[in-house]
Amino acid sequence: MTRFIYLADTHLGATPMGYNQQIPYPERLSDILTALDGWINQEGDIDFIIHGGDMIDRMSEDMVRRASDLFQFSIPVYLCLGNHDLTAEDSLDQWLKVAPEFFPDGHPEYLLDTPDGVVYVMPNHWCATPYYWGEVQDPQFSSDQHNVFNDALTATSKDMQVFVTHSPVFGLPPAQTLLPEPLHEPAGAFSNTIGNLTAAHPGIRCVLGAHNHMNMHIEKTKVHYVTVSAFVESPFEFKLFEMQSDLLSMTTISLADRLPFKADYDKDKTFVQGRMIDRSFTHLNNIS
Repeated sequence: MTRFIYLADTHLGATPMGYNQQIPYPERLSDILTALDGWINQEGDIDFIIHGGDMIDRMSEDMVRRASDLFQFSIPVYLCLGNHDLTAEDSLDQWLKVAPEFFPDGHPEYLLDTPDGVVYVMPNHWCATPYYWGEVQDPQFSSDQHNVFNDALTATSKDMQVFVTHSPVFGLPPAQTLLPEPLHEPAGAFSNTIGNLTAAHPGIRCVLGAHNHMNMHIEKTKVHYVTVSAFVESPFEFKLFEMQSDLLSMTTISLADRLPFKADYDKDKTFVQGRMIDRSFTHLNNIS
């Protein structure tokens, strides 16, 4: 069994965070990561961590170096670049130079090949300029990304596949928020783009996103679409995935009780954490 952690939106250096859904504590990131390290050491048998993006709040070489220093664990940490990680036109060059350990083979798109399945990481672009976020939020992939992705997944014989990007695929459903419309829907045709990818590669069982700072789980045509709440917002949650060739499961875990400080929580926004169906699932291959 392959077991990995998925977390996102740590916004290192935010003073304060420009967007949040629950009460944020980016200044306590070191304490939160220490608590996570303690959980990993106690749990054991975790293979790697995937950070779903917005590791830092704004690009600078110093901030990337700080992130590299902070995210030191006994297991590998991989990064799917988010919009806040790409606020300068040379952002990708800075990441690959200062923190290459986050990117297998020196590329922002990569495939993690495990004994039980594969995880493919492909950060979405935000405008026509690759790996750069200015003011536009129009999630998209380039033709080069599509080509490399198609080649990689076509070449694998494993039919348990997880796809990771930064933008969510859907907005939070009204059944979760009790609002009249989906919340924080992606702009443009991004949902259709992802739908075409999963249709072309039926081995994709799960699509992981971030960006909205909220837990979400929507199942469509046997594909699980997931986002995770911000790791530095109360109650400091991450996802644990357990993957086998015929099974994929997700559990949402909070670190609030492991922290050396008392965090506040906005009880008017419990939809951020979601219902039980938004926080966990078990998928069996070939079983509806």
